[in-house]
Amino acid sequence: MGSKFFMGVAALAAAGSVFGADRLSVSHPGSAGATTEKGSLLIFSNSYGTIHISNDYPADVQLQAYVVDEYSCDYYDMGFSLTANQITAFDFGDLAGPFYEGAGAGGGCISMYVWAVNSSNEQIRWNHLSGGVIGDGVYASAAVMQGNNGDTVGVAGTINMDGVEYSSAFNGAVYNFEAGADILSIELLDKDFSDKNADSASTKVVAEIWNSDEVKFSGTSRCVSCSSLTGLEDWSDSAVNFFRGGNLGTDFGKARLSTEANGSCGDDSAEHAFLAGALNGSVAGTGSRSATITYGLESEPEEAGKVRKAFGLLRK
Repeated sequence: MGSKFFMGVAALAAAGSVFGADRLSVSHPGSAGATTEKGSLLIFSNSYGTIHISNDYPADVQLQAYVVDEYSCDYYDMGFSLTANQITAFDFGDLAGPFYEGAGAGGGCISMYVWAVNSSNEQIRWNHLSGGVIGDGVYASAAVMQGNNGDTVGVAGTINMDGVEYSSAFNGAVYNFEAGADILSIELLDKDFSDKNADSASTKVVAEIWNSDEVKFSGTSRCVSCSSLTGLEDWSDSAVNFFRGGNLGTDFGKARLSTEANGSCGDDSAEHAFLAGALNGSVAGTGSRSATITYGLESEPEEAGKVRKAFGLLRK
């Protein structure tokens, strides 16, 4: 039985690298640091380190970006441009400065969403963006599925990751882990950047878990609002936390993660597409589910401390 389990781990690890452009292309900590697919939308989830972004098209492109604090779900926006074949990099300390006392002080992680726009700040097809995280974090790219380079996509101010406009998000994930010895990252991909007063997306993440002897355990779950970065020991009530070795009964396990609407996680709790990652284990997205990002077309960048001064990111 143990051999079946480890063969399954290898197969899932391989499968996680061959998703086509119709779904998010994802890179996890410990991988090469970049996905195999380029896109028009880049997501850096629960990141700590240096984020790099490049444009491989022989023309300039304007980018809209939002930086989100993993703990508070507060965010700010910024706009910048990349010239033909330019690469730029952002240090975590500078990006997190507006959220923490002193640049990078106090720990924490940030997420960053970046997409190509035109002079009216409308999202466009520009499947020539790529990037990665030097450090910790999950990186994903979403390609635009229609039109020609530079064309507007869908309704201005609304990005649909649905496999029609942009690559589809995932409905779930399969996670292979060492009991109690990992940190699991969850990022809900529905974001409303158009309204500072909007509630963050919330859900209950449910884990169906198997140990190396193929014994199944249910009951492990966690409420997530916006995003979560949690050690396996801290998931769920101790009696039903089967990420723990004492409850799992073997050193390694496999979990299938999904979301559900549950009133215990808030009145607005619902099923959501999400991006999962792990510091030590391996994660593969499963299924397809739409996710939507909304943003204001006319808003100017907010004051975000020295990050704009450091990188010259004030939009013209």
